Amino acid sequence: MGRSSGTMPVRPPAQRWRILGVGSPAAGDDLGWAAIERLRDAGLDRRAELEALDRPGPALIDRFEPSTNVILIDAIQAGLPPGSVRELSVDEVIARARVASTHDLGLAETLLLARALGVLPARLHLIGIEAGAANGDRGWRAKALRDVLDRVRVLLF
Repeated sequence: MGRSSGTMPVRPPAQRWRILGVGSPAAGDDLGWAAIERLRDAGLDRRAELEALDRPGPALIDRFEPSTNVILIDAIQAGLPPGSVRELSVDEVIARARVASTHDLGLAETLLLARALGVLPARLHLIGIEAGAANGDRGWRAKALRDVLDRVRVLLF
């Protein structure tokens, strides 16, 4: 029988996940918020930190930590059918940045700033939900939120 060294195998640290839904319920830009609520209803708050942020601008950078994986969910307007769910690269989002002033930084400009400061998380996943017209048919929302849930589950598990 072999001798035991008395030490337990070392397990790698569990990956920390933070999922951020960006938007504003007051402005009708609530898809990121609705996605966070759907993830919470599915019990994913036991697997990741879930947070809805009201148009955070550069304060979003405070939610980035090198040891934390981040999934960021936001509404997009890319000319796709309403409710289309798309994973975007950081480079793709940053390419849309229009830095004219530091007073009104959107998501693209904030990610550009985070990159310049060297504070982007090592793993940052961006999920966009095509918003469509604000006053149009909203029947696509439930399917879009299911699609987001499915994509997040793939990333987490």
